[in-house]
Amino acid sequence: MSTHSHTLVQADLVGPAEDAKTDRLSAAHRSQEEVYAEAEQRMRRGRRLVIGGFVVAVVGVIGYSVACFSAAVSPQLGSTLLERPGWLVGPALGIIGLGTLLWLVGSFMYLTGAMDSDPNGPDLYF
Repeated sequence: MSTHSHTLVQADLVGPAEDAKTDRLSAAHRSQEEVYAEAEQRMRRGRRLVIGGFVVAVVGVIGYSVACFSAAVSPQLGSTLLERPGWLVGPALGIIGLGTLLWLVGSFMYLTGAMDSDPNGPDLYF
């Protein structure tokens, strides 16, 4: 059996645990500049998600407010909202929830990027 085929047989016997160890070793050999660049990219994406989530949530709040105020102005619309509130209020609440979710994901993405960023580099508080 040649050395190459012996290595292939050994790799088949070891399985995924050895592959995971190899992946960790290759990740450990990445340069600090690559790690810092990825962290800064995560921070930028997180910042965009936070701002986007804020905008989406504000749009949802405006939609919810319009639905509630228009129901207060028009008794016919108000009775319709009390009977079936889901036609405008439900989607507005869903949009608020989506905006909040985007904001949370962006916050965690930004914070994890900040933890991995270069401690001696410039502050990226945007």
